[in-house]
Amino acid sequence: MSELKTVLGGYTSFYNIGFTLLLMTLIEKIRKKEVGLAVVGLGRVGLPLALKFSSKGLRVVGVEKNDELRKKIERAESPFREEGMEILLREEVGGGRFSVVSTLSQAKAEIILITVGTPLTRDLRPDLTHLYEVLHELRQNPLKGKLIILRSTVPPGTTRGIVAKYLQEKGEAFYLAYCPERILEGKALKELETLPEIVGGVDEESSEAAAELFRLLNPEKKILKTTPEVAELAKLFTNIYRYVNFALSNQLALISEHYGVDAYEVIRIANEGYARSNIPLPGPAGGPCLYKDGYMLTYTPFIDFIKAAWHLNESIPSHLVGRVKKELGSLMGKKVALLGLAFKADSDDARESPAVRLRDALKAEGCEVHVHDPFLEPTPLEEVLSDAQVVVLAVNHTAFRKIKEEDLSRLAKPGCIVVDCWGWFDPEKVRKAGMRYIGLGRG
Repeated sequence: MSELKTVLGGYTSFYNIGFTLLLMTLIEKIRKKEVGLAVVGLGRVGLPLALKFSSKGLRVVGVEKNDELRKKIERAESPFREEGMEILLREEVGGGRFSVVSTLSQAKAEIILITVGTPLTRDLRPDLTHLYEVLHELRQNPLKGKLIILRSTVPPGTTRGIVAKYLQEKGEAFYLAYCPERILEGKALKELETLPEIVGGVDEESSEAAAELFRLLNPEKKILKTTPEVAELAKLFTNIYRYVNFALSNQLALISEHYGVDAYEVIRIANEGYARSNIPLPGPAGGPCLYKDGYMLTYTPFIDFIKAAWHLNESIPSHLVGRVKKELGSLMGKKVALLGLAFKADSDDARESPAVRLRDALKAEGCEVHVHDPFLEPTPLEEVLSDAQVVVLAVNHTAFRKIKEEDLSRLAKPGCIVVDCWGWFDPEKVRKAGMRYIGLGRG
């Protein structure tokens, strides 16, 4: 029997019947799209999700405290780059199906979906401040029969140990599930329909109610029912697995440099025709999810391996700066052309970006850093490259594929250093063009 029902203490069979009727009513309203949905937090997770549900016929209210962001959305202006979102935002706001408010009490909804940010503190501990604010506001409003879905990234045990316990103190029966987001930035609207949905209800009733909601996105959507704790860990290790693998590749890159060999050649030879080897290519790794998710396990034992991977990936920017210093000596006053600032290719998101760390490390050495990023910093490429003494390919944006070794030679200062973080340039062509080459993983 649901632990949430125990808030009434010694519940009776009459209460059981009432709770079942509440569930049946809620599920029926979801199926008929007669239910109101409030999405709390309209960032890169919440806004695409809210618009997708709105486009499926639900009445959706977005709750966003940031005035600038809220007003931009009200004007149907996309606050960030996401494939297909600009058009969808105009349609849903213009059609009156999606609206935005500043407080949860203004959103009349039977379902509350929480997507607020959960960053790390300066000492690398999970910061759940925004979640606590939402919970406090939730408890000021009626909860009976409502479905609460937590979608933010959280430490294991948060759904049951923090959210459920805090809201239970109100003394009203509600449904609660943890349903983590696993979308790829830039492909959110597509993946919301196609990815299997992990549904971790605190009881079977909560799981079924949440599952019914997500089926609205796609009736054929695969639903994976489990417990909140399994769902929380599955979310974290989805990203930790990738981050640790990137660290392994970067470890190989550093070892290859030590032995004077090419890591790309090592990986090609190791992987080719050998099904049990799938080593990814090296490169700067980071971003708002990969950077933080391992540290959501801060209060968990046995995470030394995860922390070691984090430290290795975080060391790559300073390692590259060290190689440039070894080649040039003092970097004081040197003009550096930094190509890219986002945390990944073709994104306008610079949160926890290795390129930002690289920029800051270069500035700390006294460099004059000039940045070109087609999505974040529109300073003309030619202007940034002009007379540069160091050119750093920091982000693997598709647009940078057009840049050839001869372009760098023509625009940059003669004898400049090309720092290739992604193995895109041909070392021999760089040298033949009168420049020097430093490549991550290339000794």
